[in-house]
Amino acid sequence: MKNAVENKIKFIIYNFLGKEKAYYVVDKISLENLKLLSNSATKIEESLAIDYSYQVFLSESRRKIECTAGILKIDDLQLEETGIIYKYKQINQETYAQLQIPVEQNHQAVYAFVKANLVEGNLNFAKYVLLSTGNKNLIAKHRKALIKSQLLKFQSDVELAIFDSEEIRRSQFIHMETNKKISLLELINILSEHRHHIIINLKDLRDNYQYKSVKNLRGSRDINGNLVEPWLTTEYIDDGEYVRMGCFEMNRNTAAINMLITRKVKLIKIEDKTPIIEIAGLLANDLKSYNSYTIVSDGELNIKSLKVKISSKKTFDVLKQKGVIADEIFDFRCCYTIDLNLPLVPLDGKYSNIDGLFAQIAEIKILASIISAHLKEESDTFVPEQLDELKTHYLSQHLYLNFPKMKANDTIDRRVRYKIDIGSKDILNLGKLYSANKFLERRYEVYDTETGEIFSKPSFEMTLRENIAARQKLLSPRMKITKVDELMKPIFDDFLGIQHNGKVASILAKVEEVNNKEYSHITITKLGKQERITALTAAKIKLDEYLENIYRDKISPLVFYVGCTGLLPDGMEGKAMNAIQLAEKYPNLHFSKDEEKGLFFEVGESIIGVYEKLEYYSRKELVEAK
Repeated sequence: MKNAVENKIKFIIYNFLGKEKAYYVVDKISLENLKLLSNSATKIEESLAIDYSYQVFLSESRRKIECTAGILKIDDLQLEETGIIYKYKQINQETYAQLQIPVEQNHQAVYAFVKANLVEGNLNFAKYVLLSTGNKNLIAKHRKALIKSQLLKFQSDVELAIFDSEEIRRSQFIHMETNKKISLLELINILSEHRHHIIINLKDLRDNYQYKSVKNLRGSRDINGNLVEPWLTTEYIDDGEYVRMGCFEMNRNTAAINMLITRKVKLIKIEDKTPIIEIAGLLANDLKSYNSYTIVSDGELNIKSLKVKISSKKTFDVLKQKGVIADEIFDFRCCYTIDLNLPLVPLDGKYSNIDGLFAQIAEIKILASIISAHLKEESDTFVPEQLDELKTHYLSQHLYLNFPKMKANDTIDRRVRYKIDIGSKDILNLGKLYSANKFLERRYEVYDTETGEIFSKPSFEMTLRENIAARQKLLSPRMKITKVDELMKPIFDDFLGIQHNGKVASILAKVEEVNNKEYSHITITKLGKQERITALTAAKIKLDEYLENIYRDKISPLVFYVGCTGLLPDGMEGKAMNAIQLAEKYPNLHFSKDEEKGLFFEVGESIIGVYEKLEYYSRKELVEAK
C-alpha cells in the first residue's frame, strides 16, 4: 500500500481567475519496471485504462518525450535507458479530497501534462496547467503565446522544465487570487458613457505617446524628392491645453483600442494666412480634424494614464468608486489622473456564438462592395463641379479633410503585429473576397447594348450609364472556380439582373430599418442615374451601420480577448492547428505566406486564425530627434 501511495500524486488545475477547473491523479511507473514486465529491454507496449485520459513517457537519458491518449508503443529503447511513464486520470473534487496522496503542483508530471496538451492542440488547457505549476517565469513568458514561433519556444521551455529539476525548483507558487481591479475594457465603457463630462490634457497625452503607425507629413514629393506642401493648412479653433474626450473604438482584427479625438478647424491659405470662408456653396465653419491615439496595441497597454478634468461629480464618484482615481475630493478645477494600468479584459466575460457569422458578414460586405464600386466618383448630394471644388480644397464628398500625405523620413521602425481573423471551413477570412470591380472583370462582360463594344476594363460605375449592360463571361479552361466564386456569384447575378435568385433581397432583409420595397430598385438599371445613386447611397449607409454593429457587439470583443489573453473564452472550445494540419482537414482553404505561419482554432463551424504581420511605425525618440 505504501508503494502505491509513493507512486501517485495529485494536483489541481486552475484557470486565470484563480478558480479550480479540474482535479487529477497521476500514476508513476518506472521504465525499469515496465521492461521487467514486458521481458524486453528494447521495446514496450503499455495500454491505458478507460478511465485514464493520457499517458506520457519521459526518457531521462535521451531527453525524449512521447505523448498519447491511447496505447503507448516504444520500439527503440536503449539497453541502459532510464525513464518514467505518467498516467493521468481526471477525478471529481470529492474524490480528490479523500485521496491520501501528496499534492504536487510543481512536479515533473505537471509539466509533462503541459507538453501533452500542447501536442494535442489544447492550448487553453495547456496554459491552465502551466499556471497551476506556479512557475512565475514560464507563465509570464508564455501565457499569451498564440503563433507558431511563440508556441515552439513555449514547448522548448516546458521541455527544459521537465528535464531540469533546478528550473522546477526555481519557480515560486502563485497564490490563486482573483484580481479585484476593474478591467480596462469596463473602464473604457464607463469613459464612453461619461465622456461629455471629461476633458483631456492633450499636451500631456502627446508628450508621453508612442506612435503605433507611421507618422505622415502633409504634402507630396516632386521628381527631385523635395516636399511639395499643400496650398492650404488647418488651424485648430480650440487650441487650448485641454480637449473633449474622444470616442473609443476596438479594432476589427487586432487586439487594439483607439481613442478618436475630434477638434474643429478652419482652412487657411498658406501663402497669405487668410481663412477659407466658402467652398462649393458651403460655409467652411464646421470642418473637423480627427486624431487617433492607440490606448492598447496588440494586447499591450500603450498609454498608462490620462490626465483629465471632470465637470460632473457623478462622473468623479463613479471613477473613484472603481478605483481608477486616487483623489478623495471632487473639484472641477483640479487635474486628475485616471489610471489605465489595469487588467485588459474581464476573464469571466461572456462572448457570442460565432457560428454562421462569417457567411452573414461576407454577404453584407460583398453587397456593400458592389454599391461602393458604383459610388466611387458619384454623389447623391453634389454635382460634379462641386465635387471638383471640394477636392481642390482637400475635402471628400462627406466633408472629411483629405490632405495628400507622405511618410516622414528617418523616423521609421518596424514591429510584428498579430492579426486575428474569423473565417469558415471553406474561406479562411474576408481578405479572400475579390473587390467588386475585380470580380466583375473575372466573371462578367460589360458591354454597350447599341454598339456591342465589350469593355476591357469594366467597372460598376459604367453600369450607371445608359445602354450599358453585363452578361456572364465564358469560363476559360484555366480558370479554377473556388468557394469564393460560389459565394460571390449568386449575389452578383441577382444584382446585375442576370439571374433573379433573391440573394440581394435576402441580404437586405437581415438589416434592420431597411425597407425592402424602398431599396429593391437599387438593382433596376432602367431607372435614372440619379435615382439609383440616391437609393444606392441610402442602402450603403444602412449596410455599413449594420456591419459596424456586428463587429462592435460580436467580433471585436472576441478578437480583443484572444489577443490580450492568448486564450479562447471559456466555453468556446477549439483545438489549435497549424496551416498544414488545417489544409489537410479542409482542402478548400487557401493561405497567404503570412497565414502559412499562423495558428488556427476550429470553433464549431468557424475558423479563428492568428498570424504575424510586419508593420512599420514611427519611433517616438526618432520623431523627437528629427
